[in-house]
Amino acid sequence: KEHDSTGGEFRGVWVSALTGDISGFGTESAYKRQMIDVLHNMEKYNLNTMIFHVRIMNDAFYKSKYNNWSSYYNTDPSWDMLPWLIEECHKRGIEFHAWMNPYRVTTKVSMSFEEIASSQKGYNAASNPKNLLRADSCIILNPGEPVVREFLITTCMELAQNYDIDAIHFDDYFYAAGIDDSETVAKYNT
Repeated sequence: KEHDSTGGEFRGVWVSALTGDISGFGTESAYKRQMIDVLHNMEKYNLNTMIFHVRIMNDAFYKSKYNNWSSYYNTDPSWDMLPWLIEECHKRGIEFHAWMNPYRVTTKVSMSFEEIASSQKGYNAASNPKNLLRADSCIILNPGEPVVREFLITTCMELAQNYDIDAIHFDDYFYAAGIDDSETVAKYNT
C-alpha cells in the first residue's frame, strides 16, 4: 500500500526503560499511571509520535513466542501492556513506533556464549552459541548468519502482526566495536 502522508510534522519522543525514562512493571495500575503521565506531557508539548523501546537486549516488552520478557519490564509480568499503550496513543492521535535493538544481546561481556544460550527460548537465535559475537562492550547476534537474519525478520513480523504499531525503528543495527567476524566471512565468502 502507498503511504498516505498528511504532510504534517513528525514530533516524536523516545521512551526507554534502559535510560530510566520509565520504570519497570510492578503493578498494572502503577505502570498505567506512569505512562499516562508520559502521554499527558506529550499532549502538553504537542508531540505526535511515541518511539517506545520494545526490544533492548534480545528481549521483548510484549508477549513473544521468540523473545524472553525484558528484565527492564519484568521477567514474569502478569500483564502485557503493549496493546493498552498503543490504544492510549492512538486515542490521542499519537503514532506508536516500536524501537528495537536488533543485534545487542547483553553488555555483560564476561558471560560465556553457552551461559547466554541456555537462558534463551529455543526459537531465539541466541539459543545457539554459534550465532553470537563478542565485541568490546557487548555481545551481539551475528548478522552474518542467515538464521539470525531470519530470526530478526520473524521477530519484526510477530510484532507487526500481533500489535497495531505504526512503524519499527532500529538502533545499534551495526557491528559493535571490536567484533571479529572473520569466521563468518570465511564461511560465506562475502
